[in-house]
Amino acid sequence: MADGVEAELKVAVDAAGASRLARLASLAGLDVTPKGDKRLVSTYFDTPDLALRAKGISLRLRRSGRSGEQTVKFSGSFSLGLAERPEFNVPYNGRVPDLSRLPDEAAVELTRLVDGRPLVPLFSMRVTRRRWDIATPGGDRVEMALDRGTATAGSRRADIREVEFELVSGDRRALFEVARPALAGVAFHFSTEAKSDLGYALLEGEIGAAEPTTAVDADLDDDMSVEMALQQVLRSCALQISANVAALRAADDPEGAHQLRVGLRRLRTALKVFASVMAPGAAEPLGAEARRLAAEVAHTRDMDVLIDELVAPLEGDDIAALIVLLEKRRKAARARLATVLAERSTGDFLIDLLAFTEARGWLSTDDIGQSVGLAAPVTPFAEEVIARLRRKVEKLGRDPEALSPDERHELRKRFKRLRYAYDFFEPLLPKSARRKLLPRVKAAQDVLGVLNDIHMAHLMLDDVHAAGPKAGAVERAIGYCLGWHSARAEAIWERRSDDLTL
Repeated sequence: MADGVEAELKVAVDAAGASRLARLASLAGLDVTPKGDKRLVSTYFDTPDLALRAKGISLRLRRSGRSGEQTVKFSGSFSLGLAERPEFNVPYNGRVPDLSRLPDEAAVELTRLVDGRPLVPLFSMRVTRRRWDIATPGGDRVEMALDRGTATAGSRRADIREVEFELVSGDRRALFEVARPALAGVAFHFSTEAKSDLGYALLEGEIGAAEPTTAVDADLDDDMSVEMALQQVLRSCALQISANVAALRAADDPEGAHQLRVGLRRLRTALKVFASVMAPGAAEPLGAEARRLAAEVAHTRDMDVLIDELVAPLEGDDIAALIVLLEKRRKAARARLATVLAERSTGDFLIDLLAFTEARGWLSTDDIGQSVGLAAPVTPFAEEVIARLRRKVEKLGRDPEALSPDERHELRKRFKRLRYAYDFFEPLLPKSARRKLLPRVKAAQDVLGVLNDIHMAHLMLDDVHAAGPKAGAVERAIGYCLGWHSARAEAIWERRSDDLTL
């Protein structure tokens, strides 16, 4: 592209997905023009002490056939696959960078940072790039590029299978309009780093499989508007959801299911918390899909809790027989979840979530007053939200002893929404709330969470019917577990019910 700010959406795919995308010929409703293949060899340079890396700058020389190019990309925004970075390209066939060939604004900055130190090659990437030019009905143009190849740093190597959707002209919403049908049926996850970050990680020996990821703080501050806070919170939710979908596709670590469930719950809370400043109904499709996916994750997560936290800590041959049976059910639940995560609906949800977040999907086309609410300072908004959610907790939790099991479950959900709202807005809240009230909310959530786990254990174990020579052992183990945890629940309630009042 020409010198300026590149806007691109990047995703990583597996070998099967890359093979499928390589055969792309058409997309319904879009004008697709194949542009052929290029073989690219890119070498990345930095000073021995990685001065460019420290500033988020990448400097590369790239060759394609007899043509060469020198490119520098400066630090920009990189939010869950969507990158916007200033970049400068100049034709160049040399073997070492020549900063004087760059435009003055780039040359001056790099020369200052390099400060006379040598620029040394650190890692290289060899890929075959297959490209398509794609036009939307509205006239926007997107270049889709599939890169397949290898990154090398010394003796370390890593496969590259990446798809980039780069905006050539028009509105960046076209990136999502193209990506959604192009990636239909392909297992993917959003890239959270540039190619140069992959090279540096390889250089440092830090390449590994996707791992379960906890929530990332939204990093709100008093200077933000409500809309800025909304976007930051949604980015935090989207990052947690996408990362844990990728982790579960790579392995069946129980923490992946747990964190995906948490991410989906945080998203649903965020959509409710900010509903008053969104166009009516704008977030309903996302909320519905988040509920659907959460229900699919729930069975796997509940099986993990039942086996690992409630049954396995108990001892005896009967318990071992029950675990064998439950493990078969967990395996089936994990297989079901893996199938769901590979379905087109999950990929569509991830793209729709990112599009909603980055293309401001909450905007109304006819509510002129909406802009006032979105532009308002976030701190008063946050304080009102917390106060409202707290009142709902206090109303139901005035007399914990009088609550029915269903009311306890509802109280747990209210505490959970309050907890997530605290997490979103914590930097904006008074110190007194952070010091006193937040720990009480967390303690109440923990109590109700344990009681809910025990309740779920009753429901799940009541559905277990054993047969065969181990049937007696399994039935005895179920009775023992239910009796043990029923007594435990009563003890927890008697000892900790006071924790449920604020």
